[in-house]
Amino acid sequence: MVQNSDSFLSDWTMQVLVEQAHSTLGNLSAERCYCLKIPGVLGGDYALHNIGTIDRSKLISFSGYLAQQIKDLPDGAKVRLNIID
Repeated sequence: MVQNSDSFLSDWTMQVLVEQAHSTLGNLSAERCYCLKIPGVLGGDYALHNIGTIDRSKLISFSGYLAQQIKDLPDGAKVRLNIID
């Protein structure tokens, strides 16, 4: 896929999904962003049912933490998430 093609740009910007999220979840403050509830690296769908909002700093922190936890796992490895609040 050529990076400046319309199809690449459409996939990269996910404009349709962003518009769906905006119409469903509303406007976001500068501190928040849309995110995947189940990250793509763990099999989460790029679909409206898997979109939520989160504080940007928490998303960055979680993304780094998750990357450290799974960095040595082979593709297809099973994982268990323990959510601790």
